[in-house]
Amino acid sequence: MEAKSAYEVLSGKASDIIRQLSLAGVAWIRVFKVSLGTSFLIEANLLRGLFFIFLALFLDLLQYLVGTATWHIYFRKEEREHIGREVEFEAPAWMNWPTWTLFWDESGGHADSVCSIRASLLD
Repeated sequence: MEAKSAYEVLSGKASDIIRQLSLAGVAWIRVFKVSLGTSFLIEANLLRGLFFIFLALFLDLLQYLVGTATWHIYFRKEEREHIGREVEFEAPAWMNWPTWTLFWDESGGHADSVCSIRASLLD
């Protein structure tokens, strides 16, 4: 497997796992909320965990939206420049920096959510 396809497959799988763990975290928080009649109370660490879960999910979505838009714009630009010719072109490395930044921010957001939820369980 070539290096580029390997990191694309692995980062996609990591995003899938983060997404699944984030949804499991929401379910976990729901189990440990405190019911007060018709309303409920969420402990501060669980609320912080919930914030980071939604942040991670938002960054996951943003990563794919930014990546899709970036590659679409680049592809259309190259396609217009090479109309009627079959040409292979290589994209500059910097084009992936925004999506990689979002990927690592998403991963960090999920790690923060795990720490917050863990802290609430240890209290």
